Amino acid sequence: MYSINTILIEDEPIARMRLEKLVKKIGIIKVVGVYENPTQAIELLKQHKIDLILSDIDMPEMDGVAFLKGLSHPPFVIFITAHYEYAVDGFELDVIDYILKPLLTEERLMKAIEKVQKAMMFSRGGQGERKAIKVKDRNKTIFIDANDIYYLKAWGDYIQIYSAEGMQTLLCTMKEMETTLPWDMFARMHRSYIVNLNHIKGVEASKVILKDGTEIAIGLQYRSQLFTRMGLS
Repeated sequence: MYSINTILIEDEPIARMRLEKLVKKIGIIKVVGVYENPTQAIELLKQHKIDLILSDIDMPEMDGVAFLKGLSHPPFVIFITAHYEYAVDGFELDVIDYILKPLLTEERLMKAIEKVQKAMMFSRGGQGERKAIKVKDRNKTIFIDANDIYYLKAWGDYIQIYSAEGMQTLLCTMKEMETTLPWDMFARMHRSYIVNLNHIKGVEASKVILKDGTEIAIGLQYRSQLFTRMGLS
């Protein structure tokens, strides 16, 4: 298992100590540096490969948003702050997550780190065994492990994604998802459905049956192509 090279930036001593304590409980994170303000971290970013920055936003010498905007090739970023009004700025910069300090717990931080892991799988492309996809949803970017997706369903102007993590709804079109998903893993089988071929347990003339028991109809216009891909006559 690879480590996530991380730097922590927090100007408040008590908050910084608490963040360090929480991070140490997550074994995959390797803390490379801890700083009171962003300017102290700039030199380290030039000299070392950093995967992740955990940073406050409202700091005296330079705020976190300005710091991130000034980086030509920024690593992944999780903002941890008491100021919810910065959330929009953070998501516009494609930060991985945004955690309010009162809600910062080991469990909440771990969920954010899992997003980083998926993002790293995506950035590494074919180097890993698993495939992560990157999806823009309004003012945030979401990374989803393609292997965990069972199927996708069109729902008005939205897409419902059913996966091992449950169901989540994104503002996205089926056509956009078709171009994003790995072509060798997914197939459009209905105007309203895209299915992960690896999760199909059985196929009948007019429907597929997934391993979790879900039955999905096969649209007539997609039947021939689907059967060909699955080696069926």
